[in-house]
Amino acid sequence: MTTFRKVRLEIARGNGYGQYIVIAQYKGKLIHAHTTDSETFDWLNDDSDKVKHQEAKRYAYSLIVNAFNNL
Repeated sequence: MTTFRKVRLEIARGNGYGQYIVIAQYKGKLIHAHTTDSETFDWLNDDSDKVKHQEAKRYAYSLIVNAFNNL
């Protein structure tokens, strides 16, 4: 679990191989967004490489915003 732009981001494995779900509370709604990007799964909670960690947070945040806009 990490925070980007005051939004708490979590990522979990989905139902199949290489399937991941990004979960966040955004503008008062619980949003789930699907991705197959394994680098996001690897780096979202690992800040040992700051650049990759920041890219993963930015990507996960954009998934949440896009999912919210498509409601």
